[in-house]
Amino acid sequence: MRRMKLRRFEVRWAEIIGRALVPRGVLGGVVDDVALGEEFRRECAEPPWYAGLLLRFSLWLTWLAPFWTSFRFRTFGGLDEDAREKLLERLLEAKSYNVRMAIMFLKITVCTLVLGDERALRKLNAYGLADEAELVPARKLGGGRTS
Repeated sequence: MRRMKLRRFEVRWAEIIGRALVPRGVLGGVVDDVALGEEFRRECAEPPWYAGLLLRFSLWLTWLAPFWTSFRFRTFGGLDEDAREKLLERLLEAKSYNVRMAIMFLKITVCTLVLGDERALRKLNAYGLADEAELVPARKLGGGRTS
């Protein structure tokens, strides 16, 4: 069965959109070097073509969203960080169910790619992977005072 193969510019788009969704510095920076574009490319290549097509569609929808949301001749890549974040929030709250779900699918995929990295799992102590020295004691809410 044919697999979905992203082009180089789509991999670059996925990196830019992915970093808008999960910026560097998250989780203390342990996953800052994850190449989200390349991981997204692999994610599109693994499932049957029709599943990869939905990921590709959500990528294009997001990249071209400034055209149809603000009627400006610019793409997602032409926006500053603040405008990118605001656009993503608008898309996630769009009136169209299909738009909301396409963007949510993209967001979930990117988050899964980051959180699936073993370093992220260690940082979160998922599955008990963190070393004893890496664990941070939980702080009490309300300034740490107890009654």
